[in-house]
Amino acid sequence: MVKILCINDLKNYPYGTTHRLTKAIVSDFLTVVSTEEDNYHRGTVLLLDKSEKREAIPCLVDRLHAFAIDTTVFIKRWNFVNLEEGADTCHLEFRMEDVYTNETCKQSLLTEALSYEVFPFNQSLRSNREYHTPGDLLRSRHKINMAGIVYAVSTLYAEPDEPAKFFVQITSSNIQTADTGAELTAINVLFRGNEFIKYYRYFQIGGAFAFQNLSAETIHSTDRHAFHVLEFGLDANVQSITYTQYDDICRRYSDSSNSNSNSRSITIFSEQQLTLIHVHKHKTYAGTITRVIDSMFGIYELDGTIIVSFFHMFSYSADMPYRINTHVRLHHFHAVIVNPEDGETSYLLQHVWQANKTEEGYFALAGCMQSHVEVLEFPKKHDGFEETTQPFFLQHNTDLESQIKLSVYTDIIRRKSTFQQLLRQLEMYAALTAKFVDTQMAKDLCAFQRVYDTVRGQVFAATQTPAMRAGDMVNDFVLHDTVCLLVGEGNFCIVVDAYPSLDKIQANLEAKREDHNLDLAGGNTMFEKEHVLTQKADYDQTADYYILGMLQVARDGRLYLTDNASRMLLVLAAPSASDISILAGAICMVRRLHLFTEDLAFVDTQDEESIQRKDLHLTYGVCQQSDLLLLLPLDNDDSITFCIPDLETTRGLSKLSVYDAPAGERYHLPTQHQYLAAHVVNRFPVEACFTENGSVYLECRVIVKLYNIEGLSSTASLDDIAADGSTRYALVLTSRQNSLQWHLDFQVGSYWVIYGLDAPDTFIKSTNTVSAFALILDAEKHTVYPLSSWTDSANTVQLTPHYSQNASMRDPQAAIYNVAQLTNMKRLPPGITAATTSYKFCEQLLHVKGVVIIKRFMEGFANHGTLNKHAYKLHSQLGISTGKMNRKLFIQLRQPDGLEVISIYMDVHKTHYPAGLVIGATVTFRNLIRKKKASNDEFFFLANSATCIHINEAIPSPSVISMEPALIRTRLISSFLDTVIGQQKENDRQIFRLFCYISAIINLTLKWECRDCGSIVRNNDCYGMCQGASRVFSVHAYVLISDGTGNATAGIDGERLVFRLLQLSSNQIDALKNLVLNYGQLTYGGWGGGKVTTMDDEEEKMSYDPENDQRSAMHGYTLEDLCSNAKRAGQFYLYGQEQSAGKKRDNSELNEDLVKEFQLRKFKISDNGSLLKTAELPKLKVKVIEITFPDARMAAYEMLDSLNQNDDDIPPEDANYSASLPTSIEVQDFDYVARMTS
Repeated sequence: MVKILCINDLKNYPYGTTHRLTKAIVSDFLTVVSTEEDNYHRGTVLLLDKSEKREAIPCLVDRLHAFAIDTTVFIKRWNFVNLEEGADTCHLEFRMEDVYTNETCKQSLLTEALSYEVFPFNQSLRSNREYHTPGDLLRSRHKINMAGIVYAVSTLYAEPDEPAKFFVQITSSNIQTADTGAELTAINVLFRGNEFIKYYRYFQIGGAFAFQNLSAETIHSTDRHAFHVLEFGLDANVQSITYTQYDDICRRYSDSSNSNSNSRSITIFSEQQLTLIHVHKHKTYAGTITRVIDSMFGIYELDGTIIVSFFHMFSYSADMPYRINTHVRLHHFHAVIVNPEDGETSYLLQHVWQANKTEEGYFALAGCMQSHVEVLEFPKKHDGFEETTQPFFLQHNTDLESQIKLSVYTDIIRRKSTFQQLLRQLEMYAALTAKFVDTQMAKDLCAFQRVYDTVRGQVFAATQTPAMRAGDMVNDFVLHDTVCLLVGEGNFCIVVDAYPSLDKIQANLEAKREDHNLDLAGGNTMFEKEHVLTQKADYDQTADYYILGMLQVARDGRLYLTDNASRMLLVLAAPSASDISILAGAICMVRRLHLFTEDLAFVDTQDEESIQRKDLHLTYGVCQQSDLLLLLPLDNDDSITFCIPDLETTRGLSKLSVYDAPAGERYHLPTQHQYLAAHVVNRFPVEACFTENGSVYLECRVIVKLYNIEGLSSTASLDDIAADGSTRYALVLTSRQNSLQWHLDFQVGSYWVIYGLDAPDTFIKSTNTVSAFALILDAEKHTVYPLSSWTDSANTVQLTPHYSQNASMRDPQAAIYNVAQLTNMKRLPPGITAATTSYKFCEQLLHVKGVVIIKRFMEGFANHGTLNKHAYKLHSQLGISTGKMNRKLFIQLRQPDGLEVISIYMDVHKTHYPAGLVIGATVTFRNLIRKKKASNDEFFFLANSATCIHINEAIPSPSVISMEPALIRTRLISSFLDTVIGQQKENDRQIFRLFCYISAIINLTLKWECRDCGSIVRNNDCYGMCQGASRVFSVHAYVLISDGTGNATAGIDGERLVFRLLQLSSNQIDALKNLVLNYGQLTYGGWGGGKVTTMDDEEEKMSYDPENDQRSAMHGYTLEDLCSNAKRAGQFYLYGQEQSAGKKRDNSELNEDLVKEFQLRKFKISDNGSLLKTAELPKLKVKVIEITFPDARMAAYEMLDSLNQNDDDIPPEDANYSASLPTSIEVQDFDYVARMTS
């Protein structure tokens, strides 16, 4: 007795079963869903319980015959699969050849049905019915008989409220025997109507079929293209035939077709003919499914090597996925090679799918509208379903991972993504979930959707990826062989976006670094070897990858861009420091990034027995705040924020109160302690400190004004802090209490609400006689809330400001000044004085903004104790100091639109090394100390542990780099001469411009120096025996210039200015520098014949031929030729400052030697054969800071204006001096006579 199971019996197996285990036959009513009212999609094959329960099980079957539909069947070999225990996720797998009409039948239903089809086909042949093959001309549009080989079967289109339809594409050639790639001619047969759904799984690709009573119809695509096809109507029939029968049809009617060809050409019109489609023989792929990678997206692995995608096949159902060991044959799949854009990083392919990579990339087969899967054999077991990615999504499964995955699936469906877009969107999904698995994004569906949508929008916009148009069954299937819209025309290589880890990004950028050589106008370049060697690499979204990361403040107080595996030190640049508040903890996309590496290496001479060079580098990224796209801010919708809508800055704030509602009940805020609003008015940098037992910790102090908030605390307490904004408090953020993480949020100008400052052990007692108030912030005791002028968060506490009667007075020390405002002691901004204390220190601290034009190290300063002794270790572990004992930084800041410069001496032995402070950066220094020079009335600045630095812009704008200084007056050299002897002029060190030419090059020195010891480098060898040190090129010139009214001497430092003075081309510069490297040093003396010497000139007199060597190395020129050409080159603009001749004379002093008193130069001239002793005024000495070449016409007009201005500026003669003053003489005349007599 054969055991028979029905549907109700099968559902008693919660884990699934198979015929091998049960030794039973499954029997019930087999049907196909053909109406929209059913719970299943149209076209689904069901095994139906005919009882009152009407239960059904969907079936995964290899093919289906119309004779088997709506009948009771007996299935002898089957697998009952339940994807998840306890869930209604079961289905039945079987092949049609294992279906029988009863339990005792020996012949399968399919075999019987195919044998029954022979009779009507033979009847049509006996009645001499004429058959056409694809490509034949038609005599009529009705009752057409057609025979052919099935080339492709389309997806079953079942749109709502529309009849289901599908295409069968047939060709006249046997695709089994045709050559691969051979062009074939095909026509299309349309099945339109729900009653024809039963034929959908009937056709097998490569099989021969005969159709009767078809009619020719014209259909239109959405773009109004007309196609003539055959339609299968209610009176039409179709039978499966053998290849032999098909060949007989072709031979039987070939003769009659030829004999009637002339008559047909007369009676047949073009509109009656079918649209012929030219297709090509395609490859089929047969293999075994070895992995279920992702059944929701239809991703599988074939034979352990090939990725297969069924996603774009409408016939694929994720509810009935293919299982491991299913043997399939794939028709009309696209073979593609997939690679990440950067060539190496793919979270999707490498980590999620774990795909096998070949030398060419990842091999994949992509299904589309025309693809077809033929199941050759089902697995022998029922439990071979195990995904290698996230769990399969089911409707009852509400876990967050499945919801996130479903949101991505929905987005891809909504956008009608192509195969490449599918991979790109899945790559985004994989990268986001891998990089930020432990963040708020992975714990909140809305947060993930916000991040995912933003990233997709940015990436698709950057690559100009359009959304796919609505699908069209006619174009998608009929014209598939012309171009497949889902894969693309000839798109055999697909590239997906890359989101590498931060360590790979840093390595990629480090490989592209170049020297950051920005020699900006205005800087003192005399000490090239002390300059901080810096390299730079740039990233923007034209690169082949995207940067995703989270902003996090480390325990040492520095900001990092992090992901799940690595981190990168980051500096955020912004126009205002307050713009970088509330960024720590945010997930972001970096649109542009500059990677800098600063060489901090040094020679360690502390141990005299072991002198060694220590390599030390600092690598970090600099990102402009506007180039940082926030994907998920830290202040998400669930966090509490405070808001003051209209805060007036011109009135003094006294307190705040809650507006309208008690916040403690409404927003679930704690009420045990006091709430205070804090306004940051100043801040200091993070500095290293010591505990009593010698441990190092870090802290940052922030100066704030505190204000009471009424209506938040439950009751007033004696411990409450009375705060009305009149007293300034110091908030101490320290690594010991884990509050240093907040220090970047407390930027000057920002507002915060702090809860719990009245808690015990918060106040620090003052040890000074002056009363001071300091409060320690503790991450466990205190809570910090953002306070802004607006917010879009639903959880916002709105506050009302209350003002005092006093107006808010502007503090001059709180303003940020530019460099030009502080270079002249006699014209300082209002409220800023030059009053000094002891040792010539000024009383006021200032904030200054400018462009960095010089950055170099300075050595030989006093020891600073324990911290300085451990400088290398502190820098390596915490980023504190320069890494070397007794080393400071020298910075020069320039006015962005001028040439005014200030000098800053920085002591960073206990603070973070200033990352981002590179040449060309626009920066703001807070709390700079001014000190007056002893020699003259000038300031220089000191930066210590109280000085805070903010980077405004890391890269200078083109106007700063190529700046032609404006608003600088052109003066004549004669205007500097003190024609009134004895009257001293005040030297205000202002920058002026001269329009002059070179009279003589007095001295020119070119040399290569060792960066470590300063010795000469010759032929890549350091004379100081340094190993591994880099070299630097140094050049200095001392020239005599003239503008026709007088002469002056000018000192010029640095290769940019000297080579511009000599007007050398880039090739000449390279040749000259290589020549200098051969000899270490070249010196040119312009007086006399112009002699060129080398460093070892005495040793090389026998072998050194300067002229021949130079001409050979410099394309036929010598150094003397280059200098001579420069003297003949004409006039140029020279920008500079007057160098003082020496100590100022005391007017009360009387000196018997008038020549010495008035600093005159004695010399002799010839007068009618005799020598006359006389004296001349001292020459103007100029420190050159910039050289430019003018437009000759404009220079002439400016010179005329200058002459007029100088005439007006001549002072009137003083009666006290008029009797004793000699007649004024031209200095150039004395020079000429002196040279003639010498």
